[in-house]
Amino acid sequence: MRYFFALFVTLALSACSLFGTGGPYLVYFQQHSAELDSDARNVVALAAQRATSQPASKVTVVGYTDSAGSPAADVVLSQRRAQAVADVLVADGVAPSRLVRVGRGQTGTDPGLASRRVEIMIGGG
Repeated sequence: MRYFFALFVTLALSACSLFGTGGPYLVYFQQHSAELDSDARNVVALAAQRATSQPASKVTVVGYTDSAGSPAADVVLSQRRAQAVADVLVADGVAPSRLVRVGRGQTGTDPGLASRRVEIMIGGG
């Protein structure tokens, strides 16, 4: 299952590159975690490459959580996720002054992986 998910993410990112949308690049997290695994770091690296090729574009990093925790705690977790992704973007060469970080908390009633994400948007993407 993880292989098919990684394949889907790779194909989606390839489509972003082909059509020039700039994202959003989607970074997924384990429940109650703000740690990036190797798949997440690969997605962030691709977004950083795109961002560094467009040095005038703003980079927006928006964190979300599933509905498994309390709403207040999930806002904090979504902020931590956005910051963790922003830190890796900076380490990969994106200027900190270009980054906008937002933690939105819960996405609704879905406790699944799709809710535990950070979206990276470059420019108007």
